[in-house]
Amino acid sequence: MSDISHGPDWWQDEEGNWHPPHIKEGNQNAAKKQDFSTDSDVSGEINEGNIASHFKERYGLERQYLTTTTSGAGQKGKPKPWVPSKGNTRSRFMHPTTPSDLFSGFLGALGAALLIIGSFMDWATAGGSLLTGGIDAIKDSNGTGTLVTGFLCGISSVFLLKGQRKRWVGLSLALTAIVALFLTIFSMADIINTSDGIPQNLIARFPTIDSTYANKAKLEFSAGLWLVLGGSSLSLLAGVSGFKRNA
Repeated sequence: MSDISHGPDWWQDEEGNWHPPHIKEGNQNAAKKQDFSTDSDVSGEINEGNIASHFKERYGLERQYLTTTTSGAGQKGKPKPWVPSKGNTRSRFMHPTTPSDLFSGFLGALGAALLIIGSFMDWATAGGSLLTGGIDAIKDSNGTGTLVTGFLCGISSVFLLKGQRKRWVGLSLALTAIVALFLTIFSMADIINTSDGIPQNLIARFPTIDSTYANKAKLEFSAGLWLVLGGSSLSLLAGVSGFKRNA
């Protein structure tokens, strides 16, 4: 065996080595097969000659033969079609999670918070020539209604934040906000009418009162009413958004 050819009759094997003509290719392959031994490895070096014994001693691997099943008159059996396993399993099916509607949910939650907070505050205070007086939302106006609608808007907003992306959630939020907005606007109109009637009531009760002083008496909107108005508007916007954005 040589790296170069020494004559026209020399032949080259698959590894690129050259062999003289008296060594046939079949003899060379037989020699390679004989060199592959399963004897115990004593040199400590893994090579082509002792790799089989190395795996046998280290991993306990024995030679294995592939066998094919036959059926009938010596014919190979047909492969069986795949079928699902009928074994018992403790794994549970994972239901797909729907992403939450953060925009509509947070907007509705903010509107609900404003509705609830504003319902506990005064909606109007004395102004002009009046020194004392005011309108308590729950006792003197529609604060109870806006408080209830605020809680309902908060519940619908939680549904949106938890991934309940259904149109009925957005629709219920919008309808509840419309009720709160109606109560707020009605209360504003009632406060304006009450404020306009204060001068006449003062003149009727106190005939000697200065008309200029009486005409300056009025009621002014307080922060609670503006909070309720803003909260109902934000909740309505969140309900419309939740209805359009979700299926």
